[in-house]
Amino acid sequence: MNIYWLWLAKLPGIGPITANKLIEYFSTPKDIYNAKEQELTKILKPAQIKSVMMERNLDKIEKEWNRLVEKKIRFIHRGSIEYPKRFKALVDAPVGFYLKGSMPVESKRSIAIVGARNASAYGMEMALYFSKSLAKAGVNIISGLAYGIDKQAHLGALESGGYTMGVLGCGINICYPREHYTLFEKMQSAGGVLSEFPLDENPKAGNFPMRNRLISALSDGVLVVEAREKSGSLITVEFALEQGKDVFAVPGRLRDINSAGCNRLIQEGAKLVMEPEDVLEEYGISDSFTHNELKNVENNLALKEKMVYSVLSLEAKFVDEIVESTSLSVQETLSALFALELKGYVKQVVKNYYIKSVE
Repeated sequence: MNIYWLWLAKLPGIGPITANKLIEYFSTPKDIYNAKEQELTKILKPAQIKSVMMERNLDKIEKEWNRLVEKKIRFIHRGSIEYPKRFKALVDAPVGFYLKGSMPVESKRSIAIVGARNASAYGMEMALYFSKSLAKAGVNIISGLAYGIDKQAHLGALESGGYTMGVLGCGINICYPREHYTLFEKMQSAGGVLSEFPLDENPKAGNFPMRNRLISALSDGVLVVEAREKSGSLITVEFALEQGKDVFAVPGRLRDINSAGCNRLIQEGAKLVMEPEDVLEEYGISDSFTHNELKNVENNLALKEKMVYSVLSLEAKFVDEIVESTSLSVQETLSALFALELKGYVKQVVKNYYIKSVE
């Protein structure tokens, strides 16, 4: 029976909504496969009927199935007990999807963390901070394995020993972007990656809005860390609102193009979050991760290190600004910054520009 589900999922020209109508009418993919052309006219257009008739080739599908087995890729379809309840609620629920790794435990809360691909140092730190803290509290972290905020969300969950799921806009045997291959591999053992697109499907612009609905569907809420007013992250938010999910946003600076989307969301009713606890409290989760280390950093610092640390923030500062704010010499400031870097309390985001670290 699995092979017929795979056949249905791969039919060209037939999307999830039409496929689900076929299942409702014929009961099983095997019945659809064996249906007469006249019966198919009740659901399908002529071009779609032609597609069904031309693709009736079990040998071809068996080869594809064997390929999945060889690559240790699982195909989870709507008839499987492993198919997530969160997907079943969608009007355009995928007929099936490809999985490497494991699915998130549905009894646990899941939060999607999304945002800008070209995120600022502030946005990157915030994504890592929220992800690590939420994952340590037992929350599943969902994102799209893209540059910027997505990557930080996955990294934060992995670093804290939590679960993270990546939803792809291409075939599951393609790592996109390629630079994330190490992360892509790690997620398969400490979480999972999934795609509803067939093997070898290249990333296409139209695929990403489709995958965004699944990111939202897998989550109880969507947290937007940094986003422009017109961005793919806001498409995920639109899906979240349609699906009845919560929307959270991290505020940013006024007139900052990367924060305009978040600030607009807050203005329109998204919950403003300043700490991970703001999200956890929404779901009645007690935070097992304390931030005493971060809040009491200065107790572990020498006097000049304290002076430098106290003037830093999550907005990058040039060395000259730090010198001016502390009244220390350039050499004293650089020595303190070097010591703080070794202790993991500050980061040099670009040459001579420093921020506080939230790791």
